[in-house]
Amino acid sequence: MARWVGGGCGPLGVDAQAARQAVLLGEIVSPGDRRKDVIDRPREYAAAEVPFFLRVDLRNRVPAMALYELTDGEYRPVSAAAAGTTFVMREPFEFRVDPADLLDEEAPSEDPDTEG
Repeated sequence: MARWVGGGCGPLGVDAQAARQAVLLGEIVSPGDRRKDVIDRPREYAAAEVPFFLRVDLRNRVPAMALYELTDGEYRPVSAAAAGTTFVMREPFEFRVDPADLLDEEAPSEDPDTEG
């Protein structure tokens, strides 16, 4: 396994010095580069010893979020939620959101008197 350490940009363009100063870094999973977003970037962030990693996945119209904490050189899941539930993060700061709120859409109106 290649390990990215040192100054300059890593293989994915992440500045090593800036990453080392971060407490939390996040990725929005893109449809075309899933491997980069799900495997490669977290490895880079772990190598830079970033304590927390947040993944936001909007690809499947059911948004999901997951927070990971760096433990023994690997990210371990701390909190996760999908649309319709509340994502709760207590560290490195408090934050709560329903991942569905991340979409730039209005929910369809649910009028019980309207059929069809």
